[in-house]
Amino acid sequence: MPSYLVKVRKKMDIYAQRRVRNVLSGNYGSVFKGRSMDFDDLREYNYGDDVKDIDWKATARSRTIMIRRYIAIRKHNIMIVADNGNSMAALAPSGESKAEVAAFCAGVIAYVAQKHGDLVGMVYGNKDGNKRYAMKEDTPYIENFLKKYSQSIKVDGAESDINSVLTYISKSFRERMFLIVITDPNSAATLDRNLVRRLNARHEQMYILVEDSPLTNKSLLNSDVNDMNDGVRLPHYFRANKKIAAAEEEYRKSLAEKIQKGLHRFGVVSTTVPSSEKAIPMIFKMLEEQKRVRR
Repeated sequence: MPSYLVKVRKKMDIYAQRRVRNVLSGNYGSVFKGRSMDFDDLREYNYGDDVKDIDWKATARSRTIMIRRYIAIRKHNIMIVADNGNSMAALAPSGESKAEVAAFCAGVIAYVAQKHGDLVGMVYGNKDGNKRYAMKEDTPYIENFLKKYSQSIKVDGAESDINSVLTYISKSFRERMFLIVITDPNSAATLDRNLVRRLNARHEQMYILVEDSPLTNKSLLNSDVNDMNDGVRLPHYFRANKKIAAAEEEYRKSLAEKIQKGLHRFGVVSTTVPSSEKAIPMIFKMLEEQKRVRR
């Protein structure tokens, strides 16, 4: 199985070149990692350093670009909270499995956090229970739990129950964390508001929703498609019906708006990801929004 962190890094490098050359060390990094005002020392500029840290007086004296280094306040605790119920084995709009998209999104978060020296852990679960991985910096360890998460999602697995996973988080962790919750819109629609409120009292929360493929997905019209819940084959004429397509699109938009408004009521940001290809820009946008939101 390919390395998730390497896969993320390659795509992220392409994204950074397309959009902002030093996006990985740019403003969004402060979402996870703060900086104290305690000056440490100076060193020569290296490619990728934040230009805001350049000491222009020291640069003029030495005729070499010099960077101020500060003592970080602390490492943040980043906990990826993921749904591994059987609904995540369904297809995304891109034709990928939602499991693949979810694991990639988890990889993006892990890579960003690790890039800034933070601790990364993971809890995933469904109605049958939860699996917990402690927060660490170790790359092989992070890679291992990303693979374990991806492998745990099965068509014949237990049903999703994101509330039970979040309840486990609220009862099991006392330290302050950034919770990055990865699930799908149907599960997010069942979120217990009181539970979200309780988690907000101690933690920061962000939600990544992996979008379901529509029944009328044009890219799948020539393929055999079965319903995830009962395995019934969905006939071609049904999936090609324009009225059904319009009704489904309206329902999906309504559901997405309802979820977003519900989370924003608690100062929680979210994004809906349809594919691995679009995951990076959409997650970056969510991280930027997190810096502006008021709780």
